[in-house]
This record gives sequence, structure tokens and C-alpha cells, in this order.
Amino acid sequence: MAEDPSLLECPMCSFSVLPSDDYVLQLHFEQVHTTDSPFKIKDDPACLPPSSTIALSSNRSKHAHTVEASDDISHSSVECPVPDCGECIPLNDYNDHLDLHAAATLSFDETTGKYHSQQTATMHGPTAAITSMGNTKLPSFVEQHFNTAVPDALRRNEDGARKLKKKKRGRNDSSGSEKSTISRSILSFNPFAKYNKIVKPPVSTVRLGKKELGPHAWEERMPQWLYDQLTSGPKITVVNRIGRDGRLIKQEQVQNETPGVIPILAQLSALDRSVERAYYCHPSTIHIGKTPREGGFCGYRNIQMLVSYIQGAKAQGHEEFPGRTPGILKLQDLIEEAWDKGINTIGRQQTGGIRNTRKYIGTPEAQALFLSSQIDCGVQMFNDSPDGQIIAHDALFAAIETYFAQAAVKDGSNVCKTLLPPIYLQYEGHSLTIVGLERRKNGAHELMVFDPMYSTSPAMHRLIGRKSIKNSRPEVLYAYRRGARQLQRHAAFEVLMLTAHPPLFPAWDV
Repeated sequence: MAEDPSLLECPMCSFSVLPSDDYVLQLHFEQVHTTDSPFKIKDDPACLPPSSTIALSSNRSKHAHTVEASDDISHSSVECPVPDCGECIPLNDYNDHLDLHAAATLSFDETTGKYHSQQTATMHGPTAAITSMGNTKLPSFVEQHFNTAVPDALRRNEDGARKLKKKKRGRNDSSGSEKSTISRSILSFNPFAKYNKIVKPPVSTVRLGKKELGPHAWEERMPQWLYDQLTSGPKITVVNRIGRDGRLIKQEQVQNETPGVIPILAQLSALDRSVERAYYCHPSTIHIGKTPREGGFCGYRNIQMLVSYIQGAKAQGHEEFPGRTPGILKLQDLIEEAWDKGINTIGRQQTGGIRNTRKYIGTPEAQALFLSSQIDCGVQMFNDSPDGQIIAHDALFAAIETYFAQAAVKDGSNVCKTLLPPIYLQYEGHSLTIVGLERRKNGAHELMVFDPMYSTSPAMHRLIGRKSIKNSRPEVLYAYRRGARQLQRHAAFEVLMLTAHPPLFPAWDV
């Protein structure tokens, strides 16, 4: 029975919501109590060999005490409805996820002089109802830049949201009860991290489940079509460009890679009058997104973005990555080889091995790969303090600004163009690559990130290569900004920084 008579209660279990959140209750019922629901995350039987069903059952039985606590993720997440996405999205992030999909399709209409998104139309239908579940106090990307005309009845009542938060806090007696933490904290087992406190030994070395490793935590091999797709690599096309000297040159374009984004972001930050100070990393860092239908390989894609810096800047370890950016299957091999060398080996016990699978990876695997390649790196964690005096995302902002400020050169501009490496950022369920930071005149901070979940928008492609943008483009910047509104949902963050001295050459002038 619900603890409050005003709450709507699931007829099958103790799950309850406010009356204004009836759609959340419908999603919960579909995912948890309906066997053929399109919203329910299922293991793809095609990804397992015939003999693996028995092995999977025995593994679940063997580790029942672990799986029971960690595999139940369906009640709080839903598969993204956008074609070719394939991501499993926490309900709390669903609103922002759809907004960022809209931002990734942003383009500029020459005839009207306005921006538009291909996915704006979807916000008028069922997606609009799902979007109304979000707790955001600020208007979404679509609401800010387009006329959605969503009826008031579909919009979530903010007073109801605050009441629900209050009720949850009362039941759990914790002001941070709704925040997520990192399931596989590197602090629990990493012997290479340097901290001012003793690192405790791992609590457990048993096999982890879906909560930590994603919906495919128990698969022994990814589907053959996906393996073939990753083996083939992204599509590469050759286009003709006119060089600075007027001659025709041939240029390769990789399907999911976009170089040249950081110099454009720096220009756009300089044009935004609300930005007091901005910092950016080395401009050789490439935005690398996913390929169609591949699902959740964000950890690998972020490693690729750090490698793109190493390759482009010829930084420490660039000899280890000749040729093109290493693919996901190659990175899996490198991580397994790092475990063979004894680096963060508990990762193999926790995951059961990652080669040729879709299991999520995190900071431990990224660090193992770089250390195995003799590339200096360090990790740092930010947590909410029990007394509420330290807020994780505020501490993260401060640390990132300190990181970039150390290399800032005063040239009269409000944008500091550094040669520092980008930063790997991990929080529960997802990871990003930090390429910069903005501090606004009102004191607010926003991380500037490359998110591997999303491709580069046509609007950004249209700007790449330009040296003197005249007008601000807040619509374009939206896809790269992550502020307190998005990050305050998380009580813990981990960052991995490449710590070798950055190369010194005029990269920004090239």
C-alpha cells in the first residue's frame, strides 16, 4: 500500500507516483510487469551462442546474491525511441536525452534565416508526454528554440514534482536520496590512484550485473551483425576541397568523426555576452560519436577522443596508436592485454571479460589501457559530502577550471586557448569528454563536452573551418554545454586526466 493516499500505486508492487506522474506509472507497468512491452529491455538471444543459455543460467544462480541486487534496472530506464540510437536511458535523463537528439539534427535554413531541427515534430506526439516527466526547471532545447505547442495538460506540474521530492526525502531521510552514485568507483580497487586517504580493498570481487555493466552484462558475444559493423569500421568518403592556396585537395571524411569543432566552440563562447571566461583544450581533439544501432559504447568512444588528442598533438604515447583512431574491438583487446599485465585486474573478475561484448566499461578500464601503453594519467573523484557542505558537481566545476587556468595565457580575450589534453568524465550510466569550461557572469559554470551519444549537427558542420564568425549561436552551443541543471542529479563523478606535459607548438594557428 502506498504510504500516502494521494499517490497512485502500482497494482502489482509497491511502486507509487504522484497523480500528475501517471505516465511514469504506465511506463513502470510496461517495463516491469508486461512480458511483451516495447519499452522493456531484453537480452538479444542472437548475441549468445546456443550453449550459452545454460551457462548464463548457471552464472545467475552462482552469483544470485549479486545479480538480485544489481540486475534490476528496467524499472528506472527506458530504451530511446529515436531510430538507430539503441541507448537505454534513465527516466530522469529522458527529457535531456531527447533534447540532445533534437540538437544533433539542428540545421540552418538559408531561406528563413532560422535554425530548425528534424526531430522537433516528434515533440508534438507521444514524446511530448514522456518529456513532461522531466524535473527540469528551465525550458528544454526544443521549448527554447521552437514552437512545440504542447497542451498544458501534458506538461508536468512543478509543484507536484517538488511535493514528490519532499515525500521521497521523507521516506529515505536523505536530501540526496534521488542522486545517483557510481556503481564501479575506481577508488574501491585502483592501486595506481594517488589520494590523501587510504584506499580500501575492494568490497567484493564477484561478477557484476546489469546495473553496473548495462543490459548486455551477461552476453558472451555481441550479435554477428554488430561485430561485422565494428570490424568494418565507420564509413569513409573522399571529398574535394579548395585549399588556402586555391588548389583542389582531396579530404577524407570519417562517418562518426568530426575534427575542427573546438576552434568553432571557442569563437562561439567569445561571442556569447553572458560568458565571462571560457577555457578550451588542445584543438586536435576530434568529436567521435557512435555509428547507427551500436548502442552503449560511450566508454570506448571517449577513450577514442583522448587518443585523437594524443595522435593529433603527437603527445606522450602517440607511437602506440599509428594510423587511424583504434576501433572498439581494438580497444577491447588493449584493455584485456592491460589486465594480462596485472593492471586493474579486478575489472576482468567484475565483468567476466569484455572482448567482443557490449558490456559497459568505465574509468578503471580507461586507466588500465593508458597505463598499459605507458601514458601517464591520474584519476580524481568528486562526491557529495554527508553533511551537504560539498556538492559533487560544484567541486567538479572548480577542479576543471583550476585544471585549465594553469595553462591559460592572457591575451586580452575572454577565451583561453590551451594545449592541455581533454578529460574523461564518468558518472553513473554514462561518460563524456570534457573539452572546455565556461564561467558565466552570474557565477554559473558549464562544462563544454563532446558527448559520444550524439553526432555533430548539420549546423555545426556548416560553421567548421570558419575563422571569423560574427554572430552568436546559442542554439549550436546547446549540444555541448552541461551545467548544474544536468549534473546535479549525480552525487559522484570521476575524471581521468592525461598528466604528461602537453606538447608546445602553435596548434591554434594551424
